[in-house]
Amino acid sequence: MRNAFFTISSWNYLHYSRALASSFARHHPDFSCILAIADTRREDLGSDVFPEFDAHIFFDDLDLPDHRAFSFRYDVMELNTAIKPTVFRQLFAEGFDRVIYLDPDILAYRRFDEILQALDEGATSVLTPHALAPNLHSESPNDLTFMRSGIYNLGFLALAKTDETSALLEWWETRLRNECVSNRLSDGIFVDQKFMDLWPAYCSGTHILRDPAYNVAYWNLDTRTIKKTSERYEINGFPLAFFHFSGITPGDRSVLSKHQQRWKPTSNEALGGLLVDYHDRLEDFGASRFSTVPYGFGTFSDGIDIPNLARIVYREKLEPFEGDPFALMPDILDRPADINPNPGGVVTQLAHALWTTRRDLQSYFPLQEGRSQINYADWYMSGGAKSAGIPSRFTKTVTKRIRQLDASRTGPNGTTDVSAKEASVIATRVARRAYRTLLRAQPHIRWLYRMVPPARRKQFLDAVFRRAWPASVDTTTQTTLAPGLSLIGYPFSETGVGEAMRSLARSIESAGINYDVTNFDEQVLSSHRDRALTHRIAARPSKTVNVFCVNADMLGSTIHGVGVGILKNRYNIVRPFWELPLIYPQWLDSLQGVDEIWAPTAFVRDAFIAGTNHPVTHIPVAISVPPDIEANRERFQIPKDSTAFLFAFDFSSYPDRKNPDAVLQAYLRAFGQDRNRRISLVIKTMGNSPHKRAILNSIRGLAQTDKRVVLIDEVLTRTETYCLTKSCDVFVSLHRSEGFGLGIAEAMAMGKAVISTDFSGSKDFVSTQTGFPIPYRLISVEPDQYPYFIEGQKWADPDIDEAARVMAQLADNIEAVTAVGERARTYMAAVHSPEVVGKVIANRLQDIQGYRNSISKY
Repeated sequence: MRNAFFTISSWNYLHYSRALASSFARHHPDFSCILAIADTRREDLGSDVFPEFDAHIFFDDLDLPDHRAFSFRYDVMELNTAIKPTVFRQLFAEGFDRVIYLDPDILAYRRFDEILQALDEGATSVLTPHALAPNLHSESPNDLTFMRSGIYNLGFLALAKTDETSALLEWWETRLRNECVSNRLSDGIFVDQKFMDLWPAYCSGTHILRDPAYNVAYWNLDTRTIKKTSERYEINGFPLAFFHFSGITPGDRSVLSKHQQRWKPTSNEALGGLLVDYHDRLEDFGASRFSTVPYGFGTFSDGIDIPNLARIVYREKLEPFEGDPFALMPDILDRPADINPNPGGVVTQLAHALWTTRRDLQSYFPLQEGRSQINYADWYMSGGAKSAGIPSRFTKTVTKRIRQLDASRTGPNGTTDVSAKEASVIATRVARRAYRTLLRAQPHIRWLYRMVPPARRKQFLDAVFRRAWPASVDTTTQTTLAPGLSLIGYPFSETGVGEAMRSLARSIESAGINYDVTNFDEQVLSSHRDRALTHRIAARPSKTVNVFCVNADMLGSTIHGVGVGILKNRYNIVRPFWELPLIYPQWLDSLQGVDEIWAPTAFVRDAFIAGTNHPVTHIPVAISVPPDIEANRERFQIPKDSTAFLFAFDFSSYPDRKNPDAVLQAYLRAFGQDRNRRISLVIKTMGNSPHKRAILNSIRGLAQTDKRVVLIDEVLTRTETYCLTKSCDVFVSLHRSEGFGLGIAEAMAMGKAVISTDFSGSKDFVSTQTGFPIPYRLISVEPDQYPYFIEGQKWADPDIDEAARVMAQLADNIEAVTAVGERARTYMAAVHSPEVVGKVIANRLQDIQGYRNSISKY
């Protein structure tokens, strides 16, 4: 029998492959070790960079129908998995009788006797399941994880050459030519792996290896105990066969896998030692040399990086494709998207592809008419594309088309028949470009500019660029501006930002300040049923001070949508909410249009102080709950005699941030083993997310086995929401971060006890005197967990054990619940009532008026 082992890797993973081959060959000298290279050929690395292998196969040596199309169709991970059946088939054609595949991030610790025995006894294929027992854990990895990504882990597969396996390899290979993708989980597809769920049904000789010593990884540590003896590592008392180090972070020995948060090297001494040893081996086999080698299929022919979106557009819209995609695709991606009216083609194919993948963008920019399309293009050009990993080459086209669109609206001799608003947009863009160009071109001017104190610098620039006209006049309409505030945003929207605007209006009204409201809610798709500010709606801002009640990412599109002319001769303020310690740098351009930032919490204040040179003022959020709200447990099916814990979140606000798994874990640790405790966990959800189905299924599964769990997944009116909070005893929020924490604040205003992570916006009002702050440790924010990713962002990982302890304590002490709830109500009334916040705003408005008067001296 001729035996072969192979792995697949690109050049940047060669140190992984070498470490694996070395460990495998030590225990299997009767196997040929073969490397398949999913990359371009390179001569600069030397002729013998993989001595641990007996042979190697380059990608362009594989029997594939179109190598250029294949390598463009998939990203690096997809390509590495897509060629797996092709390599199996090629090795069988070369005369091997039995072939074992292993992922490169695996290490072998002994001979695979159980696998070889199964093949000797007639098995034609051997598979290892992700798990060997049910996993009801509320946090991934669990049963639902395996149902989404595949029952069997394809980091390992052993096949014997038979007519049956050869036919199935052809079937599998055919599927993977076009469907080895990672973005179609909803279709039941996850690269090469989900197809293997069908293999045991199709292959009569399949052997399911149920030995816990094989394919040990983070996804099955719930049922596998690792120990270190003087001679070896053991799993449940048996010698470890191989460990799968999936998701390790190169150079960071504190992370077991970036794909999960549950298991850490410190969870088990032997596990930590295993990880340290593996990192040492990777360094020995060339981590510093190979990890930075660029992926050969990662750039277009002109050297520009290929964004993954380009590959999606290619395979989902353009195949079959004539010509070389590496050379032709950039121009195709820059073509105008097929949407109407798409003025000037400002929304490109690539920009539209990004929009189709992001629910938040679809909500902010409906793309149903020209103005929304231009707003989206402006966001894309001003930093949105960069935040999504799209190279600047694809924003230059959008910038050029926006400029051409502006120019096309200007008539002969510089005359224009466009509206005053459109003219203002064009003029402001031109002025900003000229100013930025000047500073870039003249380093000594930039140095001198930075030497001027920020406050004096701002006064000078205001006088030169924005205030060289009579005071208190709207220059686009030549109407006199009245003293007071113009609020601009989403007054009718039933979202957190919409409610924050209405709350601000209530505070302003309580202080007797004159104000009006401008509605620009075309950026949000939520319901618009709250009509409380209808009587204040104005066709155009008419006061001397503008307050943009939108978040920083929407500031630019709001200004352009309402008309840049509204900035002129006013004092302009933005009131953003933000949930992370660092602001996104691409917002700075839009922020240049405002004079001041009003931060709703100290956390937001500190983020914007650190990230900008603008004045930042802390203006608290006012909380006012109707006094006539009555509890109604029957309406929500909450047991009358239970201590009811309420957790409420919107899926659209990103589940990773709201952290529902932490609440479920705390509940299970507090009450899972004691079903006689008279408590209830009420979980209120709404909104949408790609993860919604999995999370709700997990909650429903728990509710089926524990009738004390009440799930409410529906949109409630504000009155119904107040009623639900009133009907519960304790509000729980184990968030990773909050810009403010409206649900927490409203519960406190109703006199409810709150359990809250002691981090971010909620720290303004949750203390040991007013609630139960939960300690935490800081962890990194991963790229796919929250929008506008930048390196270095951190948020909280709350202490689940402490949260469980507090929940258990409160369940038996309703007096403590009542006492802390009363202190919370008193605090909110003293600090966060509309009257108190109104006075803060009035005082700040007086200071602003003094500043405006000082401007006239210049």
